[in-house]
Amino acid sequence: MAQNIMYITDTELAGDLKNLYQDIRQDLVPIVTPLLSAIKKRENNGIGNVQWGGNNMHFDVVTQPEVNWSWSTTGQLPYSSQAKEVQGNVGIARFYITRAFDRLPIVGTQTKEMAFISLREKITRAFAQGYQLGMQEALHGNATGVKAIIITAATTVSIVVEKPYGVTGAGQGGLWLKPGMYVTAYDATGVTNRGTAQISAVGNVLTSATGVCTLTLATGISNMAATDLIVQANQSGDALNAYCNGLINITNRGGAYTTLHALSAATYGRWDATKYTAGTQVGPTCEEMDIWTLATDLFAKSGMNATVNPSEYLIVTTFGIGKQLIQSVLGQRTMPVSGSQKIKLPNGYECETILGIPLVMDPYCPLGTLYLLHLPSLFWVDALDWSPVQYESSGTVRFVAGQDAFEISMAQYLNVGTKQRNAHGSIISYTDSQAYNWNVSNG
Repeated sequence: MAQNIMYITDTELAGDLKNLYQDIRQDLVPIVTPLLSAIKKRENNGIGNVQWGGNNMHFDVVTQPEVNWSWSTTGQLPYSSQAKEVQGNVGIARFYITRAFDRLPIVGTQTKEMAFISLREKITRAFAQGYQLGMQEALHGNATGVKAIIITAATTVSIVVEKPYGVTGAGQGGLWLKPGMYVTAYDATGVTNRGTAQISAVGNVLTSATGVCTLTLATGISNMAATDLIVQANQSGDALNAYCNGLINITNRGGAYTTLHALSAATYGRWDATKYTAGTQVGPTCEEMDIWTLATDLFAKSGMNATVNPSEYLIVTTFGIGKQLIQSVLGQRTMPVSGSQKIKLPNGYECETILGIPLVMDPYCPLGTLYLLHLPSLFWVDALDWSPVQYESSGTVRFVAGQDAFEISMAQYLNVGTKQRNAHGSIISYTDSQAYNWNVSNG
């Protein structure tokens, strides 16, 4: 005898998904990447994880410390002084994910629980991957949202791109571009919008760590030219200059991001991060002493000593440079690369250490780059922590018009910043030919 099929309404589904949102917010959001975990979970000795209260978050930045101390044989007091401070501020960036699902999984045959269990797992996986990649792109980026730069526009539907994050030598051109994505092309100034199209095919050149990528567009965009920008498209606009701050602009990588938190390093030189170039301040390939040299320089400029308090710092780099570091250490002494010698990071991550400083090798870090980050100086601003988006009378679960499917949108309002930019440093332009990232095959 056939069973009576029970259909689950969107109202009931939305009620059950409250548990899903709670699972993602509490269990997934803090641990999707070691970098995100280290920044978001830092609570002691710094601003830490703070709440946004309806206006930009303002904080004091010391641009010149107190001076005028003195010795005296007759008891004369020194001149008084006061530290010079200015106000930095950081606003909020809004991050969204929308995913569509076929309605078949929500059809229950006996009980609602049977349908909900598989559905929740499916939805969690879909949002988990999107959130992980979206935050990786943002945290390693420069707040501009540039995914790549056009170098050739052969036709209105075929272009060749390079430079992920818009940064020269940062990696393979198709790092953040995949079939099915909607993208918008802008001129180099970011003023003229050329148009929007969906990517139908991606052809990556994988023979080079910084190889180019050919994009085939589903519909043509006119007037595209070399140096144009490729950014993520939205349903009614695009993501240009809408991202949260990332390591590229926080550390003023290459000296190209002078202003941060409304403060200019050109005006306040003491506020700027330390920037090295491989082959100049250090050698062309990464060695352990490069970390010591950069850490010592940071100590002299900021007073934060990575060699005395290594747990307060984090090294973030690529797998290729991480390999060079490990080889450098192994060449001088025995360094276990597995087992009990690893150090624990927040939320269960484990990693090796260099000079006692945790080393995180991240596939989305721009090639040839190493960051030395002072965690207490970084802060995370929350305005909305991973919640469903509901508008008009549609509910949090919306059935897709003309299709036997439904869609869900989630949002997070956040930003990342630093109260002491000069506590961070970077080394760029290392020889780094091993481009380990998600761009491992065409498409």
